[in-house]
Amino acid sequence: MKKPLWGIAALIIALAIINPSASMAADPIKVILGNARVMESSVAVADFNGDGHKEIVVGDIKGVLYVISRTGSTWSVVWSRQTNLDIEAANPRIRTPDNNIRSSPVIADLDKDGHLEIVIGVGGDVHSPNRNERWNGGILVYRYNGSNPWGFSLIQPRSPDGTSGWPQPCKDEVGWPPEKGYSDPDGYWDGVWATPAVGDIDGDGDLEIVYLGIDRFLYAWHHDGRLVSGWPIEIPVDGGLSSPALGDLDLDGLPEIVVGTMSPASLSQSWKEATLWAVKGDATIVPGFPVRTEQILLSSPASGDIDGDGYLEIVIASGYGTPGRQNLVYAWNHDGTPVPGWPVEAPGASVVMAPPALGDIDNDGEIEIVVGCGNGYQADSCDKLYAWNPDGTLVNGFPIVLPSRMNSYTSMPYSPVLADIDGDGEVEILMGRLGDWGITVVNPIQGTYDLSSHQTPGGLLASPVVDDIDGDGFLETVIGGIDYNHGNERGAVYIWNEVGSANPSPPWPMFHHNVRRTGRLPLPPRLEFPSEIFVFHQYNSGKTAETVAILKNRGEGQMDWSIDHTISRLTVTPSSGTVSTQTPLRLTITTEDLMPGWYTLGSLTITASAGRSPVQGSPKTSSLNLFVGDVHRVYLPLITQRN
Repeated sequence: MKKPLWGIAALIIALAIINPSASMAADPIKVILGNARVMESSVAVADFNGDGHKEIVVGDIKGVLYVISRTGSTWSVVWSRQTNLDIEAANPRIRTPDNNIRSSPVIADLDKDGHLEIVIGVGGDVHSPNRNERWNGGILVYRYNGSNPWGFSLIQPRSPDGTSGWPQPCKDEVGWPPEKGYSDPDGYWDGVWATPAVGDIDGDGDLEIVYLGIDRFLYAWHHDGRLVSGWPIEIPVDGGLSSPALGDLDLDGLPEIVVGTMSPASLSQSWKEATLWAVKGDATIVPGFPVRTEQILLSSPASGDIDGDGYLEIVIASGYGTPGRQNLVYAWNHDGTPVPGWPVEAPGASVVMAPPALGDIDNDGEIEIVVGCGNGYQADSCDKLYAWNPDGTLVNGFPIVLPSRMNSYTSMPYSPVLADIDGDGEVEILMGRLGDWGITVVNPIQGTYDLSSHQTPGGLLASPVVDDIDGDGFLETVIGGIDYNHGNERGAVYIWNEVGSANPSPPWPMFHHNVRRTGRLPLPPRLEFPSEIFVFHQYNSGKTAETVAILKNRGEGQMDWSIDHTISRLTVTPSSGTVSTQTPLRLTITTEDLMPGWYTLGSLTITASAGRSPVQGSPKTSSLNLFVGDVHRVYLPLITQRN
C-alpha cells in the first residue's frame, strides 16, 4: 500500500542521532545555520555579486532560506529569510508560525536583467495527522539586490488579484481526513516538495518556472508570476514528489517538460499504474506520452543522449507499492518507445527511487546510468549502488555493496553525484546516505569506496554539490545536513576542499545536474570534419595553394583536438587547440614543383578528447586532394569539401 508522507518524515526525523564509531578524518569547513536540519534540500551555488566566489543557497525544515558567502577565507551566513513571511502575504485561510523546505533551490537570471534570482518551493506534509506539521505551500522567487549589505526580495510582489507576482501558492486539494486517505482539502495550501526547473519553454526569451505540486497540478509560470498560457495541467489522482526535467526531445529548439507521477494515464486505471509525462511548452502532450510504468514514480527523471543517436533519452527509477516492479529502472527514447534493453531490474534491491545520474564513469566514451537503492524512510532498506551501460547491461563490477559509518544507515534515496574530485582522471561517485554521518565516495573503475575522507558531525539527508566555489581552479564538495552540539541539533553546511581540477566540468555535479535543475546531461562534444578535402590551384599562379577547412564541435562543452599527418608539402594552422563550437583550419600546400593534374596528397587524422576520454567522431581521417591546372575555365566552385 502507499506510504503516507508523514510516516516518511517522522522516521527520517529520528535518524542520525547516534555518534559514529569511526574517528573523523579531514574535518570539513562547517557553517552553522539555525536550529533546524537540512533535509532533502540539495544546496545550490552561484556567484551573485561577481567577486569570483560562488555563494551557497540552502533551505531548512523550518522554512528558512539561507545564503552563505565567503569573506577572505571565512564562509558565513550573509542573508536568511523565513519564507513563511512571504507565503502568507497571499493571505492563506490558516496561518502558521513557520514553514518547511524540502525542495532544492534553483538559481537563474529569469528575466535576463543581469541579476540572479532564487526559486524555492515550500510547504508542509499534507499527509501528517499532526496539524503542527502542516504549512501553506507554494513557490517563491527572490531577486538579488546587492551585497553591501546582502539583500534579496521578491522579484515582483503579488498583485491584489493574484494573477501575477509572488508568492504563487498551490491549491488546497488534499490533506484530510485520515480515514479518507488524506484525499480532501484541509485548509492549507498544498506544498511543493519536488524541485522546480527553469528554462525557456515557450521561446519568449525569458525563463519559465516549472514544477509539480502535491496538489496534483503541473505548473508553468513566467518570471513575473503570470501563468504560461494553457497551464497548469491537472495530474489525476496523485503526484508531487518527482522533480521535472527539461530537454528538447523533438529538436524543435524548445525544451519539453518530463515528470513522473503517482497517477494513471486515465482515471479508470489503478493509481499504481503510474505514468511518466512529457509535455510541450504550450501544454500539449508530446506524441508517444504518457508512458505507463505500473509502479508509482518517486524518482525524478534525467535526460541525455545515452545511445549517441542525437536525441535525448529519458531515464528514471521507480518507487514502491507494486510487488515485482519496485526495483526497475526505465529508459525511453524521445518518442516514448523503450530504449532497447530497458527497463532493467536492479538485482537484490527492494526499492529503487533515487534520481539517476548520467555520465561516463569508466572512461569508455559512453554514458553510464548510476542509481542508488533504498527508500527515503527506512535507513537499512538497501546497500547497493548500481550502474548500467547504455544497452542495459550492468557496468563491470556493479552493483557495489556499500557499508556505512552508522551501522545500518545504508539507504541511498538521493541522487548520486559524478566528479573527479581527486584529480586522477577517473570519475568518483559521491553518495549522500539516509542519515549517515558523511559522504560515501566510490571509485567505479577500481570498485573501491572511501568512508573516511568526507565525515561529518551529524547526519546527511541530501545530495552534495561539487563545484569550484572559491575560484581557485579546484573543486569543492558542499552539502547541507545536521550538526550535533552536545546533543543539540542544528542545521549546517559542510565544505571540503578537493584536489581535482574544475576543468573539465564534472559530468553530473549535483542533483538534477545544474542550478537550473533541468536534469539534462549536455550533449557530449562530437567531432565533425570533412572526410575529403578538394583544393583547386591555377597552374603558374603562385607557389602555394590554400583552403580553409572547418573543424566543428557538434555537441556542448569544450573538446581538445590535434591534427596529425605525414604530407611533407602541407602546413596546417593551427595544428591543435580547444573548440566549443567551431574553428577554421588553414591548409597551405606547396605547389611550385607540380605539373597540371590530379594529386592525392595523403590523409589527415584529427583526434579530439574531453577530459581524458575520446569524443564521438574521434579519430577522424580526411583525404586531401589537389588539382593543378586551368581552374578558371573548367572548375566551379574553386574549393569544395565533402563531409
